[in-house]
Amino acid sequence: MQPVHEEKLKYQSRDLQRPWEREELSSFLPPMPMTASNIGGSRGEPLRSASAIVASTESGQHLLKIDGYSRTKDVPTGSRINSRSFRVGGHSWHILYYPNGLNSTCSDYISIFLQLDHNVPQGVRAKFTFSLLDHGGKPVPRYTLGSEHTFRDNSWGFLSFIKRDGLEKSEHLKDDRFTIRCDLTVTKEIQTMDIDTAAIPQPPVVVVPPSDLHRHLGGLLATSVGADVTFEVDTRTFAAHRCVLMARSPVFHAELSLSSLTTTNNGAAVAVQIEDMEAQGFEAFLHYMYTDSLPEMKGSEAAAMMLPDLVVAANRYKMERLRLVCEDKLSEFVNVTTVAVFLAFAVEQHCLGLKEVCLKFLEDPANLREVIKTDGLEHLSKSCPSVLKDMITKLAAAL
Repeated sequence: MQPVHEEKLKYQSRDLQRPWEREELSSFLPPMPMTASNIGGSRGEPLRSASAIVASTESGQHLLKIDGYSRTKDVPTGSRINSRSFRVGGHSWHILYYPNGLNSTCSDYISIFLQLDHNVPQGVRAKFTFSLLDHGGKPVPRYTLGSEHTFRDNSWGFLSFIKRDGLEKSEHLKDDRFTIRCDLTVTKEIQTMDIDTAAIPQPPVVVVPPSDLHRHLGGLLATSVGADVTFEVDTRTFAAHRCVLMARSPVFHAELSLSSLTTTNNGAAVAVQIEDMEAQGFEAFLHYMYTDSLPEMKGSEAAAMMLPDLVVAANRYKMERLRLVCEDKLSEFVNVTTVAVFLAFAVEQHCLGLKEVCLKFLEDPANLREVIKTDGLEHLSKSCPSVLKDMITKLAAAL
């Protein structure tokens, strides 16, 4: 409808033309009801205000390095050594280190406590974790303990954090030193505050749904409608569309656009033999080509077996994103049993991310010792001798 200005509003027919003034027309309209939308603001908008209840937290870490552990054992049971003060959540804290335990019941252990530096009558709620760190700076799960407490003027912690002879026999005490990390999260005082309503996003008038192109293309693959090329893999045949594959892969663009790959005289789709993939892996590869996502893989064993084939296919057809997706998935399966094979595979297929994950895993001397006991190193020694040499050098340095 065109806007009405000061000109006359006219109703016309073939034989009749009656000019009505704007004021005359309004006399026929019922009065507008009073609603929130037309009484709230100067432009007919409702008055808006907003507030927020803010229950925030603040987190921090403190490293306590014990350098000269054997000398700290001269401190008698019940006596402590305090760390330097550190601030988290607007409060000052320090760690209490008891090298011979807090009391006689735990004199064979190191006791460790967290204390608030000042008295807070209403209390300060905090979660904290003490961790013994390995030489790579990572918490040792066996010696990681956490708790939650409301601090006022008392300390809270662990009487039997770690047994002294256990620490002394472990690899975590080196050159008479070790490190304890305290991770602290403080719950700050709950506050109520006003919010600028201009900063609150308005709900969209038009809600645009997410793209479902992948669903439509996936349906095209599933139904084979309009397919003009088939792939024969093992004993199975897969129908596909050259235009989709050529758009997704420069290799397919070159191979499928050759004049020799035209439909046969009877109009049947051209068949292409795939020699270097299993049918299940090629099916997953086609699924990614059409939907930009991997199909659901049931069980970690199935995924671990299929993903390397997809990496090879990604490199073969120059699908960079697919290779990175598979690298990320394979990284989840790196363990003592698989790391040697995965590392050799990563070097062979130029998977820098997966290689980095494997090497990071082997930085832990305990992991490296376990890997040496497996047969996977034999495969690594044949395929990547330089990588194996680096691993042995790291182990020697850790001993």
